Amino acid sequence: MWKARQKPAAPPPVVQEAELAEGAEAVLEGTLRAIHVVSVAAPLDGVLEEIPVAPGDEVFEGQILGRIANDLLEQNEKNATLELERAKSRVSALESTLLAARLEESRASADAARARSEFQRAERDYERQRLLLREGATARNTHDSAQKLFTTTQVEAETLTTLTRAIQERIQQTSREIEAARKLLAQEEEELEAARQELAAAMILAPVDGVIIAIRKQAGAEVEKEKDSLFDIGVDLTELEVVVEPNPVVLKRLKPGLPALVEVAELPEGGVPGTVRAVEDGKAYVEFSSPSPLVRPGVTAVVRLKLP
Repeated sequence: MWKARQKPAAPPPVVQEAELAEGAEAVLEGTLRAIHVVSVAAPLDGVLEEIPVAPGDEVFEGQILGRIANDLLEQNEKNATLELERAKSRVSALESTLLAARLEESRASADAARARSEFQRAERDYERQRLLLREGATARNTHDSAQKLFTTTQVEAETLTTLTRAIQERIQQTSREIEAARKLLAQEEEELEAARQELAAAMILAPVDGVIIAIRKQAGAEVEKEKDSLFDIGVDLTELEVVVEPNPVVLKRLKPGLPALVEVAELPEGGVPGTVRAVEDGKAYVEFSSPSPLVRPGVTAVVRLKLP
């Protein structure tokens, strides 16, 4: 039994340049994209930890777009925090020592003043008893008692005076140590602040208001500072363009400045006027002003052009 031969499919019609008469309309389909795009580079080396935004999301300046983990910076912050706590403890301990020394010096000064007063009285009494003994006007035991009291109060006064001076020197030394410790504390505070600022750079912040156009890296990816681009943010989305890839015959007829009509579902019926901005690398770029905030990059659009 004979099988009917299947008729081969007709090849797609070849558009000849001659078929495109002046004023012929070319209908092209393409994708919208933002003309003004701000790229966000990695602020430091590390691993991209989290991305709380997605393409199409509106973002505001300063909004967190993600975070980069950097073990070295995190360890530096921990070390700086530890050193700061040690410096604070050192200052606190020295201040407590100084307070105790001042209280001790106050008591010692009072005791030394009392001892000097007693010594001065004992000294006057001893001198009087010594003169009286020379004249035979006092008993030996009275003289000896005055001499013993003189010696005792003299030793006590000298001892307390020496102790007071030692405490005063210790206060001065402790004061110098506190001054040095406070300087170190201020230095540690600066180093901690610097470490925290470096760690804060791990937070990726939006530099402008706009819409996330693209995310270049996924969570878990290693990134290099300033080298890797992480996000593209479209700004001023009233200015958009359609990227189309005409066939070679049409492409040859397109020139920058050629008027066009852009049709998008979210735009008013009949579309909005546009202009061919550039023709390069087999693509044409048609720019237009969008009257609606509903029109976003990534949407499919139809471009109609009358060929010259």
